[in-house]
Amino acid sequence: MDLLTEVRKVLICGLGSIGKRHLQILRQYWKDIDLAILRSGHGGYVYESELVEHVFTSLGDAVQWNPDAAIIATPASKHLSVALPLARHGVPLFIEKPVGDGTEPQHYWQELVRLSVSVPIEVGYTLRHDPCTEYVKSHIRDRLIGTLLEADFYCGSWLPDWRPGVDYRVCVSANRALGGGVLLELSHELDLAQYLLGSLKLLSAHLHQSGLLQIDVEDLAHLLAYTEDHCLISIRLNFCTQPAARHVCIRGSDGEIRWDIIDGKVQVVHTATRDVKYFQSPISSDERYRLQMDRFLSCAARKTQPVCSVLEGLSVLNIANQARDLNSQFEV
Repeated sequence: MDLLTEVRKVLICGLGSIGKRHLQILRQYWKDIDLAILRSGHGGYVYESELVEHVFTSLGDAVQWNPDAAIIATPASKHLSVALPLARHGVPLFIEKPVGDGTEPQHYWQELVRLSVSVPIEVGYTLRHDPCTEYVKSHIRDRLIGTLLEADFYCGSWLPDWRPGVDYRVCVSANRALGGGVLLELSHELDLAQYLLGSLKLLSAHLHQSGLLQIDVEDLAHLLAYTEDHCLISIRLNFCTQPAARHVCIRGSDGEIRWDIIDGKVQVVHTATRDVKYFQSPISSDERYRLQMDRFLSCAARKTQPVCSVLEGLSVLNIANQARDLNSQFEV
């Protein structure tokens, strides 16, 4: 790929499960890129460290390496403290979702937004790279199901199954201090709702611990919102149920879209004729990450624009913060 003549050195910050995935994808599909890892130095040995040319334990040393791009895959609570110094040095960034944990000082976010005007920064909402997403979005954009009335976004899974061989109780998802909890860990659905339907205004939010998991964060979330066009939205998230299910249903005056995200299938039913159209994604769910990385490298080379900007990532974080506030009012 001609990108390799421009993006020669990539720094991966954090080597948890998602950091390892990005490393493996880069090593498999972009073999000529020099890779480096930034680790805290507190973790144990991981064989992935043998797949890279350099391992740093100091952010300053990593910056001095002069990477052409960096992937921020640390816990969400540490994203900004790593991203800002790199962005100040003009390093294009891929920041894993969520962009933060919502407790960061606003002036630091404002600085990152200002830097993103000249430094490419992509936020990692991978469903934006799914062919089904564009198929659904085109039907909405072209009003093929009429005026939008209501939509439901659901994602449910069993947290102990997420990372085989890892005790779920010590992972980021289960740790409030690291930005865990279902609201942020499954914030893909929050982003997807806004990407497909426009800005959301929250009406209510209920966050709950089921008691089925040994964690100190919410494992159930139910949000009710509406769009500027008065489409009513429900978003239901959990990681305390099995088998896993993930789907979207969008209902309009002239039809309905049903998308099974796990199976990669979309069904569009038209009300008047009862005609049914089907779309099957041509890629696997894992291939979304390859497409996402390809787009980021192109973005880092200044050939394309970010698919999800810092402002859009912050919009998702803002919804999560509002949901927490509304839930607190409900509990009182």
